[in-house]
Amino acid sequence: MRSLFFDNIPLLGLILGVLFGLGLYYAGATNRVVISNMLKLKDLTLMKIIIFAIGFSMSLLYISVALKIISIDHFGIKPMNIGVVLGSAILALGFGMIGLCPGTAIASFGAGYLKSIYVILGGIIGAFLFTISYPILKSIGLFKEMLGGQTTLFFLSEKYNFIFYGTPWIGVFIGFVLIVVSLIIPYSLEK
Repeated sequence: MRSLFFDNIPLLGLILGVLFGLGLYYAGATNRVVISNMLKLKDLTLMKIIIFAIGFSMSLLYISVALKIISIDHFGIKPMNIGVVLGSAILALGFGMIGLCPGTAIASFGAGYLKSIYVILGGIIGAFLFTISYPILKSIGLFKEMLGGQTTLFFLSEKYNFIFYGTPWIGVFIGFVLIVVSLIIPYSLEK
């Protein structure tokens, strides 16, 4: 018997996307002023939420790997290259200037901030321009692997390079450290 939710990938994606958008809205990540205040270190509430979420999900992921609930074959490690570094820098620059990134812009639009359509359209146009320029960018070596290519933080499998040798339990420990850090960070650096 087929499951309506788990076998229907578009429906599952839509449901998870809506839930993620609601989470962004609830956390304040759809409000560009909240994001700007976080980036200016005026209000660290959203930063605390993000660090907690990274630590929590990292802990769950590495526990699942350690207990063999999730197979390492389900992982797809993207290779590090100059294109990733440059693309990240462009994203960070736009994120800092506008206070929205493509994901938060979609949720922001859904929350009623209609001007976020410009960020969404910019992302679509940027993706189109990247697609048509990809062969040229590849030919000049922009996507040549660097820093070991497909590299993980910890040893997970012989398939991937790694920085530290250890068990997935180290990942669980780091996840817990991030959770503690998120609880220690003050809500604001202003007095």
